[in-house]
Amino acid sequence: MKKLILPTFCFAVLSTVAFEEKISAAPLHAEQANIETGVMFVHVNSGSLNMRKTGTESASVVAKLAKGTKVTVYSESKGWAKIRANGKDGYVSTNYLSATKPGTLTKAAVAIKTTTKYVNVSTGSLNMRKSGIESASVVAKLAKGTQVTVYSESKGWAKIKANGKDGYVSTKYLSTTKPGTVTKAAATIKTTTKYVNVSTGSLNMRKSGIESASIVAKLTRGTQVTVYSESKGWAKIKANGKDGYVSTKYLSAAKPGSGSTIATPQKTTTKYVNASTGSLNMRKSGTESASIVAKLTRGTQVTVYSESKGWAKIKANGIDGYVSTDYLSTTKPGTAPNPIIPEKTTTKYVNVSSGSLNMRKSGTESASIVAKLSKGTKVTVYSESKGWAKIKANGIDGYVSTDYLSTTKPGTAPNPIIPEKTTTKYVNVSSGSLNMRNKPSESASIIVKLAKGAEVEVISESNGWSKIIAYGGEGYVSTQYLSETKPGSVPESPDPNPDEEETTLAFL
Repeated sequence: MKKLILPTFCFAVLSTVAFEEKISAAPLHAEQANIETGVMFVHVNSGSLNMRKTGTESASVVAKLAKGTKVTVYSESKGWAKIRANGKDGYVSTNYLSATKPGTLTKAAVAIKTTTKYVNVSTGSLNMRKSGIESASVVAKLAKGTQVTVYSESKGWAKIKANGKDGYVSTKYLSTTKPGTVTKAAATIKTTTKYVNVSTGSLNMRKSGIESASIVAKLTRGTQVTVYSESKGWAKIKANGKDGYVSTKYLSAAKPGSGSTIATPQKTTTKYVNASTGSLNMRKSGTESASIVAKLTRGTQVTVYSESKGWAKIKANGIDGYVSTDYLSTTKPGTAPNPIIPEKTTTKYVNVSSGSLNMRKSGTESASIVAKLSKGTKVTVYSESKGWAKIKANGIDGYVSTDYLSTTKPGTAPNPIIPEKTTTKYVNVSSGSLNMRNKPSESASIIVKLAKGAEVEVISESNGWSKIIAYGGEGYVSTQYLSETKPGSVPESPDPNPDEEETTLAFL
């Protein structure tokens, strides 16, 4: 097939070259001539062209072909040409092959349609790359105003020639007019003038209209800006000679201080950070998993824009973010405590048989521990619900089980705790322990668990419940589990494992 087809093709090519007028112009690449097979020529700007073993950049080099080398093309696929040159077979990039020998150009090539444009970058220079991708190598850097010849544009990239070199640049940095000149069409663009109106700090001007875009400049309050357009809460602007995007809520039609309406949200409140210890995390959004943007010390003044689902949207120290509403107060800590603490509170004491009592962040067993309270610790109780008490102890807020709180300090018996007329009885359960509750009800909180044989003072009995004194505190137990005689032996302290499940039918 090679002997039958290639001579015919070569004759056709030579015939075309023989009859067409040669003119001086830029070389024609393989993809522009749309030649699939036949005779072509190596066309490199400088150096030599690598002929590789296979059609990949990583393939080994079998030969180096000088500019103008004549090659026989068998086929082309995915930017690679299978060729024979200087008696060797291999592959080369189709970008460096032309239908005519370098220095000659046929009339057919003159028909290629090109356009002239100019480099239009705000700062620095424009990278001209080897191919139309961001990761391609840079072949030249083009200054603002550089004139370029555009062969084609596709997917945001323009194939161009500039300063005698071929390459690709981003189409968004090309303009049909040279920077500094204004066409009639450009003059019709409608812009408005506005001013930066931030309450504190500066306004970030970003590369694009999203929060995560890089910051190109920081604009101070009162800075005049030219607004090109506004969309979805972002304004495309020019300020101090730079282009970028800012949030529309921090722009106003009049310069701040000249009687204009302030851009800051109309309804805000001032509050203070009221963390008992450490600092308060200000987060990017109203969730525990959001990233921390700042740490606020106790007493820090904050501007609150809104509150929702336990989170407050605030500004503090010139930064926007979210904090838990639990740690904000309307008065500065230490300046006016009332009514920070709820009006109706009760005082109780930690009453554990051994060890310490865990104070948790919320009223669940799985909540993190914020402090450990020793026996006898005095606590302020704000509320009680579902077996948990919301308290303050040692300046820290948290939750503890109501089972381990008593109205009197363990070991004390203030007068008149024991009435004049009482009777002594003993706990008589078949197994386990007896629950002493804070009210004569099955649903009432458990104060302490009484072991079999424990001695108690009975104040009164009614409706199957006995009001008693045991271990220095008052409470209620079921009358049916008390006897006038001491059963067996009596332990000297309450049940050492009050958290264990009862095995008796106490309080049924």
